[in-house]
Amino acid sequence: MIKKTLISFVLTGLSLLAFSQPKEFYSEVGLIIWVVNNAPAVAEGWKNIGFKSIEDHGQIKLNKLTYKSEVAETEIHLYTAYLGGARILWIQPIRGNSAFSEFLKKNGNGVFALLHDVPMQVDLVEEVERLNDLGIKVLQDGQVIAQNQPLRMTYMQTGNKGKYVIGFMNGSTSYFDDIEISNDLNMKFNQFAFAIKESSVDKVSAYWERLGFPAMQVTHGETWGKQYYEEPADFDMKLGWYRYGNIVYEWCIPLKAPTVYEDHIKKYGEGFQHLGFSVPDMDKAIQYFKDRGLKISMSGGWGEKGKPGSGRFAYVDTEGIGGETIELLWSYNE
Repeated sequence: MIKKTLISFVLTGLSLLAFSQPKEFYSEVGLIIWVVNNAPAVAEGWKNIGFKSIEDHGQIKLNKLTYKSEVAETEIHLYTAYLGGARILWIQPIRGNSAFSEFLKKNGNGVFALLHDVPMQVDLVEEVERLNDLGIKVLQDGQVIAQNQPLRMTYMQTGNKGKYVIGFMNGSTSYFDDIEISNDLNMKFNQFAFAIKESSVDKVSAYWERLGFPAMQVTHGETWGKQYYEEPADFDMKLGWYRYGNIVYEWCIPLKAPTVYEDHIKKYGEGFQHLGFSVPDMDKAIQYFKDRGLKISMSGGWGEKGKPGSGRFAYVDTEGIGGETIELLWSYNE
């Protein structure tokens, strides 16, 4: 009995050790799944602020779809977009019950999931089974047909405790083959960001650690030049960080209002809040968006102003064109 228990303990330890670091495919996000109630209007809105790499693929049916283990028939209006390096699927539910329609009903427009590209089908199945053993079930599974080639997308039920849905993709991404990569300001995508309450930090970090990801690293730095909708403000926040491969996840934790993070939590609840983009010229970028009728919702700087390691941030209120904010980031270079 003791021998069997020891063997079981050793095997369990080896299993945990094998997943102490995320698998390689977690080092990049293949697609951002963004659900909206009016895809043509959202696409036009982003074109109007300088992102031209957007394509309309019309209304399509999802094949072999299961939602919460039930077979479902679903039709969507699909757009693809390349936003400064971020590959987006804008999905407007048209007909049928799905995770997309339920998300839209509950949360309104916004980013629903981040999909990791798993080249081998067997690896996708293996990872789904591993998560299932940890109590994480499949939320939705199905296919879209990209240029006559199937693209499987599998979503896991991580949204409630993890604050966003992770998923996996396997197959063709030829929707993006002919997209021209360009935007007016040479903005480059560099981070995914979420808004959570301070009371949620330990629970969210522990949840992702249990799935094999590193602990969230929380910082509380000084900021200067703080403004909220272009008026002086005395806000404060902590930032939680998780980095793996080419991905930076930022967890924005409001401490003192007013902040766009607190605004988001009050309006939508905790979850995905903004997309971060680096810009070569912050003043030019800010003026560009203001000239197009958009407001700078929050801004400031970090580090010793004008010294290496310092920089500036500015949030552009783009919620009206899809439900998410964008953050402009500029770092000082000698």
